[in-house]
Amino acid sequence: MALLRADAYRVVRSRWAWVILALMALLTFAPALLMRWTSMGPVAFDSLTGSALSLGGIEILSSVMAAIVCSDRNDIGFGRSVLSSLSRRGRVAWFVEKCAFSVLLAMAMLVVALVLGLIAVPVSGVPVLAPEPAWQVAVWFGCNWLVGSTYAVLTVLVAHLTRSEAVTMGFAVLASTGVLEGGVVVGIDALCYLAGGSFLDFSAAVAPWLPAQVVSAIGEGAGALLSADNAVRLAPAVRALVVCLPTIVATVAADALLVSRRDVA
Repeated sequence: MALLRADAYRVVRSRWAWVILALMALLTFAPALLMRWTSMGPVAFDSLTGSALSLGGIEILSSVMAAIVCSDRNDIGFGRSVLSSLSRRGRVAWFVEKCAFSVLLAMAMLVVALVLGLIAVPVSGVPVLAPEPAWQVAVWFGCNWLVGSTYAVLTVLVAHLTRSEAVTMGFAVLASTGVLEGGVVVGIDALCYLAGGSFLDFSAAVAPWLPAQVVSAIGEGAGALLSADNAVRLAPAVRALVVCLPTIVATVAADALLVSRRDVA
């Protein structure tokens, strides 16, 4: 808890956190003001949130913020100095806390974006269509948090493995935008084709289970997220639970049990 409080204090006191908050507000209120000026008809709530909440915006922000938190003050050797003074148990707690903080930070970003979207409703001055039932909204919120947390903890793991700010930030952007997933799948497809298999067979089987596909459904709203009308006949919300939750647990375990054994030098 002391480590969590310390990281929270550093984030609140940092300038970059407020810059990200200002960016989220801009991406939320700019579409709302545009709707007011153009006198649009009734719109869905999702269209008022802009890219700060939908279309993978939260996943990108969560990963980037996790990269910044893990890379903060690395240039002066702060992390190494702290780890060198900790016991084995203390090192494990250090790494677990960084993963836990990234998950909490993803939730905080999602809550802020949702609040900004609610404020944007009266700012837009246009009627808003009736939202989905509360339980569907809760599922939509939870899936958004689950996918964002997945990218965030993977970013933390890369930060601890590489100890490079540039590599960590590059991974955060490429992973959360789906570029890394798509590149890996296409690369495996190419290898399968060279080995005599059919091209895109691997993509067809694996792509629906990738977190990036769940992000696409999140951007379409709770209805698409809960719909089983797709190639695998399984709702994206269920696929997110099956894939993302084990990935988060495995990543935290690897970070705490394996990476913490590395030499701090």
